[in-house]
Amino acid sequence: MAQSYPKFRDDLIISQQEFEKVTYYVIKDPITQKFFRIKEFEYFITQNLDGKTSPEEIAERFQKHFQIRLPLDTLNKFIHRLETLGFLEGEISERELAKLQYRKRTFWGKLLFIKLKGFDPDRILSRILRSTKFLFTPHFFVFSLFVIFLAMVITISNWGDLGYSVRGLFKIATIFKIWIAIFLVIVLHEFAHGLTCKYFGGEVHEMGFLLLYFQPCFFCNVSDAYLFKEKSKKLWVTFAGGYCQIFVWATATLLWRVTALDTGLNSFLFVVVITSGVTVLFNFNPLIKLDGYYLLTDYLEIPNLRKKAFDFLSSSLKRRFLKDHAQRVEASPRNKKIYIWYGTLSLLYSILLLSFISIKVESFLVSHLGGFGFVLFLFLLFLILKETAKKVLAGIYRFVLAKKKDLMRPKKIIAYSAIIIILLFFLFLVKMELKVGSRCEIQALESFTLRSSPDGTITEELFQGGSREQKSINLLNLVSDEYGVLNLVTKVKEGERIEKGKIVAELSSASYLSDLEQTKAVLRKAWEYYALLKKGPREESIRQAKERVAQAQTELELKEKELKRFSDLHQKNLIASQELEKAQTEHAVLSRELEIAKSDLKILKNGTRPEELEMAGAEIEELEAKANFLEAQISASQIESPISGVVTSLSSEMSFSPSIGFWGLSIANLDTMLVVIKASEKHLDVLKEEQNVKLKVKSYPFSSFWGKVFKISQKAEKDQAKNVFRVTCKIENEDHLLKPGMSGYAKIYCGKRSIFNLLTRKIVSYLRVEVWSWW
Repeated sequence: MAQSYPKFRDDLIISQQEFEKVTYYVIKDPITQKFFRIKEFEYFITQNLDGKTSPEEIAERFQKHFQIRLPLDTLNKFIHRLETLGFLEGEISERELAKLQYRKRTFWGKLLFIKLKGFDPDRILSRILRSTKFLFTPHFFVFSLFVIFLAMVITISNWGDLGYSVRGLFKIATIFKIWIAIFLVIVLHEFAHGLTCKYFGGEVHEMGFLLLYFQPCFFCNVSDAYLFKEKSKKLWVTFAGGYCQIFVWATATLLWRVTALDTGLNSFLFVVVITSGVTVLFNFNPLIKLDGYYLLTDYLEIPNLRKKAFDFLSSSLKRRFLKDHAQRVEASPRNKKIYIWYGTLSLLYSILLLSFISIKVESFLVSHLGGFGFVLFLFLLFLILKETAKKVLAGIYRFVLAKKKDLMRPKKIIAYSAIIIILLFFLFLVKMELKVGSRCEIQALESFTLRSSPDGTITEELFQGGSREQKSINLLNLVSDEYGVLNLVTKVKEGERIEKGKIVAELSSASYLSDLEQTKAVLRKAWEYYALLKKGPREESIRQAKERVAQAQTELELKEKELKRFSDLHQKNLIASQELEKAQTEHAVLSRELEIAKSDLKILKNGTRPEELEMAGAEIEELEAKANFLEAQISASQIESPISGVVTSLSSEMSFSPSIGFWGLSIANLDTMLVVIKASEKHLDVLKEEQNVKLKVKSYPFSSFWGKVFKISQKAEKDQAKNVFRVTCKIENEDHLLKPGMSGYAKIYCGKRSIFNLLTRKIVSYLRVEVWSWW
């Protein structure tokens, strides 16, 4: 009796699918929860593995069905592969299943991927799905899109506030909030995957927690999506988690916008907005094995895309350089293009990511542990890259062996020797310019600025660059207790060319002008009185004074007669005492008026006294001094430009008062410009004065401006956590193309160096100073 193969397991779940008119079969192992995809040839063989049919009969059936001869060796290898996967009944498959269930992982695999605990959520998800089926309706999808659109509008409208608030997240107090927010968002994310898989008829038997790169995570195994025949269902299962996360971000954004800023809820919602937004971007990156990657593989219908792409690149390189045709990986023209593009991009991304992390780790270890930290970093790098390094070295060794015969030929030796000599010649004898480049700022050689502030002061700033840089600041007060508010009126226009000494602004005050006019009026009156005193009395004035004396004497005589009559009547009790007293008072008043009239007449007859003239003159001097002071104050309020130049900026308001707000005026001499370069301290040894400088600016991309270094600062300053030295250069600007405030990129030409010297400097610049200070 002919020997037969073991029986194909009955509990395996098989789903028939089609891609590019090719039929595939997806096999699910319910024990290991693993999935495998085979083609129609392999599927036909599995359906003939009934435990009774002999290998020869299976090969005969295969040839009859496909019109292709199937060698028994090939059939035996395939059967052995099925036994290794545990797809056949029997002792061998049972052992292989046990191995698959407990697959040995590397140290780093165990350390970076630790599954803590899992549970079967199928029943829970079924109950949840019964009450949440509305989430899968077109109406809710449209509603969610509207919410996301509103959130995007709010985000764009409040972008400045978001950017300012994000800086406040980097505090120890918010770390716990961030951790909670990330965990909650991920839980909702994974439940969305599971519910969508259940909605389309799949099963979800594993959900739980794991430590991924030491970060607590929640996971959901939705591998049943591989059994879906429709491509759209697979994509929706993969996309559901990310879309749920986007909806959570949108909802949190709306709630953050309507809740009060000073509440804890608003603060937590803001954390949810930021964390969910950032993780969405990270999650949809197709170059790492998250949702973006699985969306891409489902869309392209290429399972294990990353592994296949890397295998294809590795095979291509080995065949190209090692002539190793045994390593050939077969692929369709379409898949070849995908493998090349995805493999290259993924490899570059992995290298950049690993390099970035390595630099950060090395920086931390060396800064804290010095030389020991660097050794520790190299040890960690060796542990991580050990297997990769082995493969690379083995490839180099095989390449050398493959090329050994070619390398030993005399012609090859001569050719390679010539190449080495030429390389050494270029390295040590050919010289190239050493250039130190950096972003730069452009300033005027001379500038004068007037700038107001809300406290009612004007700041005058005069900057004069050159070999002896000078900067002076003067403050003018626009608000005075004595004179109230001063107004500042400009006398120039933006873009106007002015000469040194020209009045550019003028201070004016209503109190100053009013006091000056009043003082001048009083001064004129004082001069008239002084002139009157100096001229002396007129005849007409003496005559009028005599008439007043005569009139007063007559009135007094009449009043004396009347007083005598009233006195007699009072003695006879014919009038009241009040009437007598009234007559006595009137008589006394007339007597006083007569004395005053006589005194005035005497003064007029005697003329003006010297003391009166002196007093009037002193009053005039006082008034003139006050008027001169006010005129000097008004004259001094005229601000002159201390330099010749162009008005480069002028605020829209032509005058200033505290009610208007800020105001400013700038004048710059554009004939010569200063270029300020912040050069790294590692280039200080090659920087010297009088070196040539080449400047490029955005406004004139096809023009170059040349100048020279004329000053190097003697003190370092911080610029984004790096030590830099300010290098100031002069550039002639006859056409006035360069303007103050422009930005550009400048290169300092530090002299010619050998290529070897340039390469050595470049390599050394990447090493930290701690490397040279271990001793």
